[in-house]
Amino acid sequence: MQLENNYYYFPKAISKENCTKILSIARKKKLNDGGILVNNKQVVEKSKRDCKVIWINEPWIYDLLIPFIDNANIKANWNFDYDWHQDMQYTKYEKGHYFGWHSDQGPNTFVSDNKNFHGKTRKLSLTLQLTNPSEYEGGDFQFKWYNKKNEEIITVTEAKDLGSLIIFPSFIWHQVTPITKGTRESLVNWSIGKPFK
Repeated sequence: MQLENNYYYFPKAISKENCTKILSIARKKKLNDGGILVNNKQVVEKSKRDCKVIWINEPWIYDLLIPFIDNANIKANWNFDYDWHQDMQYTKYEKGHYFGWHSDQGPNTFVSDNKNFHGKTRKLSLTLQLTNPSEYEGGDFQFKWYNKKNEEIITVTEAKDLGSLIIFPSFIWHQVTPITKGTRESLVNWSIGKPFK
């Protein structure tokens, strides 16, 4: 699929106060090893992903983020149809942690007893930066795609500041490079809908 825009970003879109509130909720929960999605199941595979995660489902955070998702969907000319947002994933990367190349949506739709998920696919992914870039080294957010048969890797420096948002189609390959110093914290969300037609 050819896209006019492969990603869209909003620098410093979420206030420091709201980022602090999100962190206070996340840091009270017990962290688990981050997994990868294999056949609709989360599987821990540290050769591909090594970080800590927990899930958050707070209505006020959705109210904060969804307008940016809708706005990016229009301004980037994706115009994807989606009708639900998954639980949000807080991710903590410490020294040595990373998430290798992956896309957020594989070839299969979700199989679930929940009608909001069953038969649907991830359409848009969102990452909210919850850490000041001065507090860590490494941990770069990168995209990979092909232009005229040449592989191109883009490091998204525009959205590295605290409160910045990156929104992109869930099928685009991306990664977080290894942390070499400090800690990087982020919040991730996926907008889902019926498969593309």
